[in-house]
Amino acid sequence: MTVPEYWDKFAQLSRYALNEVANDADRQHLFLKGLYDGLQLQLMSNEYPNYQTLVNHAIVVDNKRKEMDAKRKRMQGQASVSNTRPRTNQQQGSQQRYQGPPSQWNRGQYP
Repeated sequence: MTVPEYWDKFAQLSRYALNEVANDADRQHLFLKGLYDGLQLQLMSNEYPNYQTLVNHAIVVDNKRKEMDAKRKRMQGQASVSNTRPRTNQQQGSQQRYQGPPSQWNRGQYP
């Protein structure tokens, strides 16, 4: 559910709980409580002069999060397309390792 959808639903349901949302502070607290945790955390660090300001900030922050998610998905899609170069199979063991030029040391002969 988007924040505007939640806001509409909250307004509809708050009509039936007038004692619960009697003042602005109660309304803000209950609205925050119904948001998802990440958005709650971002909004709880501030104080808002009224309920409508809280709602406006919640919508702005949620929209920005959605933009960032969409951008991240686009970037991941581009990264997977550009990273499609086939890899060559490398042989295991010492055959791939550089042995250096043959010398007496490599043949077990000491000077």
